[in-house]
Amino acid sequence: MKKIITLCFTLTTTIIMLAQNTQHSKVIDSLLQASIKEHNIPAMAAAVIHGDNVFYGTAGTISNKSSEAVTDKTLFHIASNTKAFTSFLAFQQIEKGNLSLETPLLSLFPELKNDKNSAYHSITLKDLLSHNAQVQPFTAGNEINQVKITKEKNTDKRSEFASQVLKLSTVEKGTYSNAGYILASMMIEKSAKKSFEDLLADFMKNKNWDYSFGFPNKKDTNHAWGHWIENNKLVALAPDHFYKLPDYMLAAGDLSMNIKDYALWLHQHIQGLQNIDTNNQYQMMHFQQEGMSYGWGNTIQNGQKLSYHDGSTGTYYTHAILIPENKLGITIFANAADDKHVEAIYEMQQQLILQLKKITNANNS
Repeated sequence: MKKIITLCFTLTTTIIMLAQNTQHSKVIDSLLQASIKEHNIPAMAAAVIHGDNVFYGTAGTISNKSSEAVTDKTLFHIASNTKAFTSFLAFQQIEKGNLSLETPLLSLFPELKNDKNSAYHSITLKDLLSHNAQVQPFTAGNEINQVKITKEKNTDKRSEFASQVLKLSTVEKGTYSNAGYILASMMIEKSAKKSFEDLLADFMKNKNWDYSFGFPNKKDTNHAWGHWIENNKLVALAPDHFYKLPDYMLAAGDLSMNIKDYALWLHQHIQGLQNIDTNNQYQMMHFQQEGMSYGWGNTIQNGQKLSYHDGSTGTYYTHAILIPENKLGITIFANAADDKHVEAIYEMQQQLILQLKKITNANNS
């Protein structure tokens, strides 16, 4: 995860006032267009959610070698922002009584118990979802490559992965871990008696949301292509490029969505967070654990609670932040993720807020 965005929260009232203004989407479009031009980003998409109002903007093309414009239906890879979906599916099983946050991993998979590292004997679903299970991060390619996978089915691959990961040394509690979410997905599918892939697909289809597993241009070349830097040049990764995440890692960060449907997903959470009961599943997902809860990070700035998450595999970037008190959410997609592109995402959001303030002041004058 990258740095938390440094929003000027004194401007949230400004955004709320402007959320009713039909100029909002045009503002997003123009700011995105300026940002991609200045920072050499092939495409960006963004959405601002307030209450029941959702405004979208897009700019650029699916790749730096294409003239095809992105739209609000173009899929982008959301990477680790997939973890919020994994958490949500876990809470569905909790609500059905099939799981609890305190369910130990090894109570469902006793065959994974070994004498190599007893620290893992008592880890729970709660530990895995909040990055407190002390399992290795598996956020880099060299870590992933050290695991030998021979099975064919993803459920079997995850079991094979788990048997090796649970023999490795522990890391500090709070270490961000893709491996932890792979283990959590095993618990979810075991309790549901259905593969994680099928569970997530069923949820997306029930919502009528478009999606793909893996990089979206591998599904359809008309969706956004990821880009990275080679020899100081921004290079588009073609559908047949070797780079991809192992398919058994879906729960950790391999979902692709369009800006319109992803904004509706955030809207669902904003609405759910209006119930301030601490036992409400949305409150638990976002705020039960300080700093990093279940699929969401959280903090307090200027007295306001906010939750957030960023995701990237180095070729796309997704940022999302929610301010439930103001019924506000902001998300940004990009199909490039070099450091300068990430800085541009944060800069663009600041520019968006400032521009909204100018328009509101003009309307009130």
